[in-house]
Amino acid sequence: MPSETPIPSYAPPESPLEITQRWERRRRHFYLIASLASLPSILAVWLQHRADNPFIAVTYPFLILAGIFWSAALLWKRVSLVWIERFVLVAVSLLFLSKLLYLWFGVPDPARSWDEVEAVYWVIAILFIIGYIALERRAALGFSTALLLVTTLLGAWRFWPGPANLGVEFIRLEVRLAAISFLLFVLARTKDDFSRTLAAANQMHQMAHTDSLTHLPNRRGITQLLEAYLARRKRFALILADIDRFKLINDTFGHETGDTILREVGACLQRQIRTGDTIGRWGGEEFLILAAEEDAQSALQLAQRLQEMVAAAEFSAGIPVTASFGVTLSCEQDTLVSLIKRADLALYRAKNNGRNRVEWEAP
Repeated sequence: MPSETPIPSYAPPESPLEITQRWERRRRHFYLIASLASLPSILAVWLQHRADNPFIAVTYPFLILAGIFWSAALLWKRVSLVWIERFVLVAVSLLFLSKLLYLWFGVPDPARSWDEVEAVYWVIAILFIIGYIALERRAALGFSTALLLVTTLLGAWRFWPGPANLGVEFIRLEVRLAAISFLLFVLARTKDDFSRTLAAANQMHQMAHTDSLTHLPNRRGITQLLEAYLARRKRFALILADIDRFKLINDTFGHETGDTILREVGACLQRQIRTGDTIGRWGGEEFLILAAEEDAQSALQLAQRLQEMVAAAEFSAGIPVTASFGVTLSCEQDTLVSLIKRADLALYRAKNNGRNRVEWEAP
């Protein structure tokens, strides 16, 4: 017996807005976890070094309060993530620039605290990375360039002239920071190019598999899904629906009204099927529905409900609209052609037997 596989479903490509919202949710979660995780360590450092380090004693309480504020802002969805990111970038940048000033100008011998200076530079590098995550590429480049310029000017003021060994170490740190900034810019540009290519590919895929009029899967999209259903080798229902006398609607009221009727009938049918079922536009005024029903009675009941809902619905311009339905179940020997042929035969009988009805074709 074949293994059980999930029921295939039609998933249209994400729109740019949906991708942006998903990316924003992930960033918000990441920032929240990082903020909450960092608070205990900041508190521990403050408790341990507040007596022997004036900078930590003064600034870390503000950093702890800021971390609490950022966490609350991240939890409150009404606060714009863009403003949170910019505020954090500016605040943390000012904090560590002030620490750099303290280490270079407030400590009698900067060489003895050079490990802390290097740690500050690594934090600045991390700020560069966060800048490219939070900001548009050009804005992130401006942010990183500004930080690099400030550290360069401060270091030049402190170490020129000055101890030769510290001057060399300072230049090494600046070159490393400049290289990181350049590499991040190149990677961000590559990422933006890839994002544009991916968006274009998604758009092309959506155009190729979605009907532009009804926004349902088109014949190509629903055919791929139907092949996936058949590959599962598990019984399902196929319902073929056709709007009755649609040519008369077009001839009497015009093609624009006909297009509106198509959209409204598609939407009406879609509202009546379950989440796991799929409806697509098969062509012209025909719709094809794939449903997880495994017995004839359930499939016929579903089709009957769809037929009654279309007949009872109010459509544009008060035009009475009905539809005919052909129903069948799949079997293990079915191919795409054989399955569609049975549903088409049932639909043909529904048309010949007076329309606005449901007919069944056994496997």
